[in-house]
Amino acid sequence: MYMKNLTLVCLSLVAFLSVGSIADSSFNSSSESDRKSVSVTIYNAGIGLVRETRSILLPKGIRMLRFEDVASEILPQTVRVKGEDPKKLTVYEQNYEYDLISHDRLLEKYVGKEVTIYRDEKDKSIGTKATLISNNGNPVYKIGDQISLGYDGRVTIPTLPDNLFAKPTLVWKLKNEEEKEQILEVSYQTNGMNWSADYILILDKEEDSADLNSWVTLTNTSGTRFSNATLQLVAGKIQLVNKQPFQQVPTTKVYKRTMEMESSDYAAPQFDQENLSEYYLYTLDQPTTIGYNQTKQVQLFQTEGISIKKYFVFENLPMYEGNEKRFNNAAVKYIFKNTKKNSLGRPLPAGTVRVFKADSKGRQQLLGEDTIDHTPENEDIKLKTGEAFDVVANGRRTSFEVFKISNGNKTSYSAEIRNRKKEDIEVRFYATLGGDWNITKSTHKFIKESSTKTYTDVPIKAGETVSVEYTVETKYW
Repeated sequence: MYMKNLTLVCLSLVAFLSVGSIADSSFNSSSESDRKSVSVTIYNAGIGLVRETRSILLPKGIRMLRFEDVASEILPQTVRVKGEDPKKLTVYEQNYEYDLISHDRLLEKYVGKEVTIYRDEKDKSIGTKATLISNNGNPVYKIGDQISLGYDGRVTIPTLPDNLFAKPTLVWKLKNEEEKEQILEVSYQTNGMNWSADYILILDKEEDSADLNSWVTLTNTSGTRFSNATLQLVAGKIQLVNKQPFQQVPTTKVYKRTMEMESSDYAAPQFDQENLSEYYLYTLDQPTTIGYNQTKQVQLFQTEGISIKKYFVFENLPMYEGNEKRFNNAAVKYIFKNTKKNSLGRPLPAGTVRVFKADSKGRQQLLGEDTIDHTPENEDIKLKTGEAFDVVANGRRTSFEVFKISNGNKTSYSAEIRNRKKEDIEVRFYATLGGDWNITKSTHKFIKESSTKTYTDVPIKAGETVSVEYTVETKYW
């Protein structure tokens, strides 16, 4: 039986974490307290690039430097370290130590060694010497001449093993030529960081104009925090080689969500935008703290008065016999242009757009949401928010004739579109066609969109039913 109240009293933990307690005097340590600056660039691909400088004082000679407070999701092969004068500080060797202090790892390290087990008896704590002979799930001890399975008590160990670390650590073997305080520059890539854009589109009453607010949502599960960091975001799809030999999964995940908001005595953060090769780089104009296991939101931009067009769309409407008793709901779509003339004209990072409209009491209600890809300037944004309740249609094939001379056919279709709303609307009806097709007869003018699709915009008054009929001649080669 596993000891329910098993705890480890690590008597030398504080001493272990201090520089002076390390038995080998050639070891030095650097922690977050030495940090002078840090910048973090986050990519859509789920990685971050960390660049930091620390002020350190190293004795002359060959030293071992423990560089602490790095991300546990670090990609060690990407680490770059440089002193102020590379000729006076040379790195010979690098190790990434991620064998961390934990309950199980300490027990594993003490298999075959002596520990002390304390039990409380009559207001006294009595210690028993024992040899830990196994820790495969449940500890097994040798106490005297007996083997004990699950000896209940409080286990203590005399000291911490040197090859266990309190937190992920880079260890460098380096040669220092000059004993003075100097700046060390370190950069590395890490998993566990990502960002996306979130948009809030607020429609006006007539749904022909809208305001757009954009927020950057970033997450940090890299295994460490970055205080007062310069934050940069790269929008675009970069190519990465999938090599991730070191994967550390946090034992606990307590996510914290913060939002950078504007107040009367605080200037709202803003992002500066610039081109970076084939991508866009956004730099926050003031430092920010990126907490571990945190979701943070910062406003990217906001704009008002965007002209927008609402469509009720029927696409891939079933057009076959026997479909008369069924009906299909129209998809609701909004389209607007990403142009300066339309109060936009900026690169829009990929993300989720949530569409809202106020009810009769002025309360904003969610109409639906959709995603967009990275969208450059002067391209259209097309959003589908759901299906219309009061706009329905049926489609059917009314005639079919196979050509006797050539390989092809002549087919007629009819789509009945019904507007059950109390206002006039416009419906975009798509016909999906194959082969070498040609519409020879129709009640409405069709516009060819591609080799397989053509559409017509159909105005329908409130409560009206409109039939769209067309005949297609198709040839196959």
